[in-house]
Amino acid sequence: MTPLATNLLATANSAGVCSAYYKLCGEYPFISGSNTKKLSYKEILGAANGKILLSKLRGPGTVFQIEGLPKTISINFIIQTGGTIETDFLISEAEQEHRSTLAILCNQALKQAELPAPKPAYPRPVCSSAGDMVAAFVRLLELALVLAGTTNNSSVNEWPL
Repeated sequence: MTPLATNLLATANSAGVCSAYYKLCGEYPFISGSNTKKLSYKEILGAANGKILLSKLRGPGTVFQIEGLPKTISINFIIQTGGTIETDFLISEAEQEHRSTLAILCNQALKQAELPAPKPAYPRPVCSSAGDMVAAFVRLLELALVLAGTTNNSSVNEWPL
């Protein structure tokens, strides 16, 4: 991951990205001792039909990519053990690329603003059903688009959800 620019971190807080991300994580929390079944990627793609344009990337693990975005942004969702969603994004500007995860971005943004970090410090949404996972994907995409829109990428601001 590249170091995040100070202006991007400040924007994440001022645009409400961090508070919305932590709210989402609170709605889909990790529950110790829960026994969530592994969701098949086909089940997730089926639930996404008509809601969000996803494709599964090749390789080990379950990684989905959002399709149809402007060239200035890319977003991947990495499904970890127990239905944990990690969001990997890349936002390109004229002179700089910002690549990170929403968990890391929000943690660094709070530190920069001298605000207390949540516990755990790097929460992620955890979903046990394909429908919940797709709903979380849609909200995570919206947050990434807000963040990308603040970097003055007019093509992102015009992208319909």
